Amino acid sequence: MLNKDRWSYALMFSPGILIYFAFLLIPIILLVYYSFYNWDGISPSYQFAGLSNFTEAFQDKGFRRALLVTLFIAVVSTFFVNVLGIAFAVLLNKKGRMTNFYRSVFFFPLLLSTVSVGFIWKSILSYNGLLNNLLEQLGAERIEFFGNPNLAVLTITFLAIWQSTGFIIVIYLAGLQSIPGSLYEAVRIDGANRWQQFRHITFPMLAPAFTMSIIFMFTGSMREYDRVAVLTYGGPAGATETIAYQVVKVGFSANRLSYSASLAVYMLIIVSLLSVSLTVYLRRREERLL
Repeated sequence: MLNKDRWSYALMFSPGILIYFAFLLIPIILLVYYSFYNWDGISPSYQFAGLSNFTEAFQDKGFRRALLVTLFIAVVSTFFVNVLGIAFAVLLNKKGRMTNFYRSVFFFPLLLSTVSVGFIWKSILSYNGLLNNLLEQLGAERIEFFGNPNLAVLTITFLAIWQSTGFIIVIYLAGLQSIPGSLYEAVRIDGANRWQQFRHITFPMLAPAFTMSIIFMFTGSMREYDRVAVLTYGGPAGATETIAYQVVKVGFSANRLSYSASLAVYMLIIVSLLSVSLTVYLRRREERLL
C-alpha cells in the first residue's frame, strides 16, 4: 500500500517536475555552457572561449550602464509600489458599497499584458501623442518623454509602478484581513490613535506580506524588458537599456549568442545574490516582529 501511494505521488508530481526541467533547469545549464564558447547561434561549429566572454562583459561600459539602469528601475519601483500598496490596501480594507469597485480599478492594469500597456502609453506620451497635443492646445511646450534620457527612464519606472501596484495591493489586503480585530480593540482601549495602531500593529503584522511583495517586485523589475522594447528600444543612445533588453539585443540582433549568454549569467548571479540577501534579511525581520 505504501509503495502504491509513492507511485501515485510520483505520477502526480511528474508533470510539474518535467516542466521544471524542460523550461527552467535545462535552459540554465545550456546558458552557462554556451557562455564559455564563441558561437553566433547559427554556425554548426563553435570554439571554446574560456572566460573571455565574461571578461569582455565586465569591461563593457554598455553592460555596466544597463546594470545601473536595471537597478534604478528595480529599486525605485519596488519602493514606491510597496509604499502605495500598503497605503491603498489600508484604505480599501473597509466595508462599503464602492470598495469592490475601487479594488477592481486598482487591479485592472495587471490584467493587461505589458506589451499592450506599452503601446497604450506610447500613444499617450509620445511626442505627437494625446498628452502633448493637449499641452500644446493649452499653450505649453511638448515634452520629450521618450527622447530625453532622464525622462525616458523615469517614464518606464512610472509605468512599472502603475501596472504593478494593483498586485501588491492584493497581497497586502490578504495580510490585513489576517490580522485579528481583537488587537485593534485592545489598543483602542489603551487610547492609541490610527497612526499608532498602524505603527505598532498593522505594519509589524504585515511582515510576511511585506517580504513577499518586496521579493516579487524586485525580482520582476530586474527582468524589465517588455516596456523598454515597446517604448524606447533601449534609447535614446542606450539610456534605457536594461540587462534583459541588452541580452536579447546582443544575442539575436548582433548574433553574439555566447556573449549574450555571459551577460545573462551575470544577470542570474546578481539577481540571485540580491534576492537571497533580501529574503534572509526580511525573514529575520519577520522573526523579530512576530
